[in-house]
Amino acid sequence: MSLRRVRKLAWRVMRQVLRDRRTVALIIFAPILVLTLGAILFRAEPAPVSVGVVNEDEGAYSPLGGSINLGQRMLDELTAGDAFRLVILSRSEVDDRLRSGDVKAVIVFPEDFTASFLKSHQVVLDLRLEGSEPTRSKAIIAYVSQAAMKTMARMVGTYLGLSGSSPQGGGEGEVVLPVSAQVTYLYGGEQFDTFDYIAPVYIALLGMFFVFLLACIAFLRERSQGTIERLAATPASRFEIVLGYMFGLGLFGLIQVTIILFFTVWVIGIHYKGSLALMLLVVAIMAVVGINLGILASAFARTEFQVIQFIPLVLLPQALLGGTFWSISDMPTYLQPIAYAMPIYYANVALRDVMLKGWGLGEIWPNLAVLAGIGLVLVILSSLMMRREVA
Repeated sequence: MSLRRVRKLAWRVMRQVLRDRRTVALIIFAPILVLTLGAILFRAEPAPVSVGVVNEDEGAYSPLGGSINLGQRMLDELTAGDAFRLVILSRSEVDDRLRSGDVKAVIVFPEDFTASFLKSHQVVLDLRLEGSEPTRSKAIIAYVSQAAMKTMARMVGTYLGLSGSSPQGGGEGEVVLPVSAQVTYLYGGEQFDTFDYIAPVYIALLGMFFVFLLACIAFLRERSQGTIERLAATPASRFEIVLGYMFGLGLFGLIQVTIILFFTVWVIGIHYKGSLALMLLVVAIMAVVGINLGILASAFARTEFQVIQFIPLVLLPQALLGGTFWSISDMPTYLQPIAYAMPIYYANVALRDVMLKGWGLGEIWPNLAVLAGIGLVLVILSSLMMRREVA
């Protein structure tokens, strides 16, 4: 083996890469962009969750401590923290406010809430969840239960005449006061596991990735073989050329996202509530957007190596900012307009609404219209970026 020949070959490869300024720029700036977005999102303070409260508790009288209203004391405990933004509701507003998304949960304190506690030394929380975001739902249950524990811990000695300071104890001299939550879900439910909630964004993200890669590489190959230049010499307009490739590649993109959808539903066996046909419509529109995004990205690439470099530059921001892992309301305000420009956000929302909430076309059509509009804009931009060079 000749180290001299190896060294010369390595130097030639390095010079070839360094001469390609676009590749060098992608190598430097693509990871910087992704790492910056990740650092901002992971370090961002989550926005307070809107939680409704229906306080009908009439309170009760304790011989040891006088008048007491447990519902109001729990409300004060929740207000003292910064995790929730409490909204006072009437019982008739509960379902409408949950359905509209104005609040993510509602705590109901019935009229005999305090009296029942003084009688049984137990708290049963009536907690109603919107339910479409499992991580947030679990956090709400934990935080509300913790607030109930803290409230009771302060009341143990004064109102019940019992020793101990922590309701979570169990040792000698401590009192165990059970707190349970009677949880009802507007959407989803206990039968939905973690993957059932992840599946909508999983389908959207995988579908976007594969059709983007398919379109980007296929269109780049057509350009490198001179096919685009020959088509440009024909009477066909740039818009017609892009539409032709969109429909041609779109067939295979549609096949790909259909396989992803049906494998997830029938083989993996996720739970879903809505129409399978409507889910297919959403992924079909998303596939068209992914095809057009790939065609547009290929206009900036000259080699397949550059196409691979575009994946973190184009697709990872979609995953980070498109509502896949973080709710847009939890993002810094300066990132939210960018997040709303991400096409995958609208696919995520539409699929979640169909699969978890059971919504129909009448409810999700605004997201589909925005997604289709983004696809049209990408077609126009691809037409403008296409070079009409006659071979």
